Amino acid sequence: MKHLIAAALLSLLAACSLPLTAPQADITHTLALPAQASIPLAIPVGSTIQVATPTAAPGYDTAAMAYRPSAHELRYFARQRWIDRPARLFGQALMDGFSAGGARVLAPGSGVRADYRLLSELLQLEQDFTRQPSRILLSVRLQLVDVGKRRVLGSRTLRLEQAAASDDPAGGVAAANALVQRAVVESAGFCRELLGN
Repeated sequence: MKHLIAAALLSLLAACSLPLTAPQADITHTLALPAQASIPLAIPVGSTIQVATPTAAPGYDTAAMAYRPSAHELRYFARQRWIDRPARLFGQALMDGFSAGGARVLAPGSGVRADYRLLSELLQLEQDFTRQPSRILLSVRLQLVDVGKRRVLGSRTLRLEQAAASDDPAGGVAAANALVQRAVVESAGFCRELLGN
């Protein structure tokens, strides 16, 4: 019995002497337009547009970064996260881009009635590892509404993809940011086509 107790004490002392390592913190990434992004004017001069807060399809309403290892499996990187839910970040990118293009943009909940409202839903944002090199897939459903006439002017689904420079989260983040800029440019083009400006 004394031998067992001594062995247990030695094991405890050995465990206490092991070097302690701090748990690794999550790595957060931005998803936004570059400061010099060139976005065309989305609506006629003098009119206003409200960008409604985008919604997200199931599986994508989270700040966790999603990736697809196989056709029917969606996973999330353990320590890689967006700074906010991607749908909210895309909504901010739309407002920033439309404003940079010269449009008069009203934020959601501003209390002022806009001439037009842009609704959007994030359908997909993931790094697809079923192909090599991996690719970022971004899909967004858009709907433009004439607020005064209470009429839907048109709908469109954007399905964009871009190869990642590297098969890791860093490569995916860079490709996702490039795709967001393309999505904002195409969203502005969608509005321009419907409004004839």
